Formats: sequence, C-alpha cells, structure tokens
Amino acid sequence: TGHVNPTLSIVAELKSRGCQITYFVDEELRGFVEAAGATWRPFRHGCFRPIDEAGIAKYVPEGTPAERYSENPRMAAAREAELQVPALLEDLAGLPKPTAIIHDPFISFGRVAAHVLGVPAIVTLTMPGPASMAKPKAVEDAWEAEPWVDGPRRAVIERYGFDIFAQGMPMEFYSPVLNLVTTIDELFMPPAPGHQAERFGSFPFKMVGLLAEPSVKRISNANVSVDSAAQEADHEAVVAAVDQALEAGRKAVYISLGTVATGEHYYRKPFGHLGRDNGLEDCTGREFVQHVFRTCFEAFGDREDLLVALSLGPEEDVLEGLPALPGN
Repeated sequence: TGHVNPTLSIVAELKSRGCQITYFVDEELRGFVEAAGATWRPFRHGCFRPIDEAGIAKYVPEGTPAERYSENPRMAAAREAELQVPALLEDLAGLPKPTAIIHDPFISFGRVAAHVLGVPAIVTLTMPGPASMAKPKAVEDAWEAEPWVDGPRRAVIERYGFDIFAQGMPMEFYSPVLNLVTTIDELFMPPAPGHQAERFGSFPFKMVGLLAEPSVKRISNANVSVDSAAQEADHEAVVAAVDQALEAGRKAVYISLGTVATGEHYYRKPFGHLGRDNGLEDCTGREFVQHVFRTCFEAFGDREDLLVALSLGPEEDVLEGLPALPGN
C-alpha cells in the first residue's frame, strides 16, 4: 500500500502531460491505478511470492529446511527476475517502446528489463533512504551465496548480460539514473558506509517530499477487505474532522505504522532477522504496534491543541489490552 500510493500521484501528473502509462501490479490494485490514469497489466507470475515449486526443484538442495528459502522474501528476488523478465518483455513488445521504466526498489527485474530495452530505469523509494535497509555485509553475502539465489542470478546474467547484484542486493535494486525518495533532505538516510556505499553509493537520490495528489483515489490498506461505500464514508468523516480541527486552530497528527508490523506475516510472530539490528528480533508485530500506540496515547492523549488520526491496520484485536482511546 505505502509503496503504491505515492506512484499514483506520479501517474496522474504524467497523464495530465499527455503521457501513456502502463502499470504492472497485482489485480487487487487495478481499480486504483486505472483511476489515476494508467492502463493496468498483471505480473504473470505474481510478485513477492515465495520461490515456486519449479525453482525449488531446480535450485534447492534436497533436505534443505523450508524456512531457509521460503520465509525471507529476499530469497526469491533472483528467481523472481528469472521468471518475470521474459514475460514482462513479451508483454512490453506489444506496446510502444517505453521512455522509461519506473519501479520499486524491491523489484529485482526492473533494471534488467530496462537494460534489455535500452531505456532508463527510475526508482520510487517510499522509505527514508537505503540505510534504513542496511544489513551487515556477512549477512548479505550469505544470502547471495545461497544456491536458490546464486543460481537464478547466474541464469539472468547468461541470458541478458545483466548482474542484478553488481549494483544492488536483495530488495535493494536502486537506479543509477534517478531515485525519487518521498522524504525531505533532513530525514534522508543515504547508503550506509561499507557494503551499500560500494554497490550504489554513487547513485543519485532526489528528495521529493509527500506525493499525495488530492484528486487521486488512494489505497487505505490493501490487506483490509471492506465495503467500498463504507470506506468512502469513513474517509470523508476523518477528513471532515481534521478540517474542523484545523479551522479551530488545532494541529493534526497522523500515526500509521505501514503494513510490515500490522500485516499478517509478522503481526503474530517475531520479526526475526528484520529486527536483529535494533533489538526487536524476538518482538512480534502486535507487541511493537501496541507499544507505539500506548506511547502515543501517553504523549498526545487528551491534548486540546491536537487531533490525532490513528491508522489501526487490518487486525481487529490491535487495541485489546490497551488503555481506552483518548478523547482527541
């Protein structure tokens, strides 16, 4: 959700300038990209899926514990490129040649397709910067050495002459041409010294701040299934309350934790390797979310000068065990 919403404003702006945009994304988001002005196309093999059965048979040694290659989404990055690039190039062959390919840094195959077509790749980054994703070099090297990562990586090199890890790493496929970062200069986290700096430290990152065109239909949470009319009514009620508070001279605070901690993958189980560097390895998403919410209740609760909008996420029990919601 958070990765897609800023791109919808880019779509709307490009459309207003007479550009044609084809947006590849899962069908659940089709209505949003079409409303913004793009033509929707699906990824034939899906996206951000665990390694497929054929890939397991081809690359995973017999007897390997499944958690080694199925639970970490980084493990599927190279195999995803091997599967997606042929299908993507075939789909693009039926369209006018693109001027550029814009992709998320989690997408391993955007730069491969751009390389084959001879067009620039541009990245939209919806986090504070690459350093927020930094991992120890030994960890990254170990991931890339796994046969289910190294095998498809070599297959892509052989077929397309492009090494996805020469200037990238799993889930960090930035652009040597332009990376648009939805933050401000003061909050930007450039590539960390060492491994990140070696691979993409020279890449250009441009801070563009908030990308939120008011006329664009935005996704509230792709993991929540709700009646569209009810969702629209809820949206209007929140906006009306915020407008009323601002007119009265109060300040508005918006709190949202995204979809990692609140989503089904980590909500009820520990963050594991994702939280290893900051002491959250054994903390579940629910524990983290409730800690943040409780802290916000204490910091902002019942302040007459503030109106707080809190995004709860998809889990119904997220407020259980917490103090009652403050009046503001």
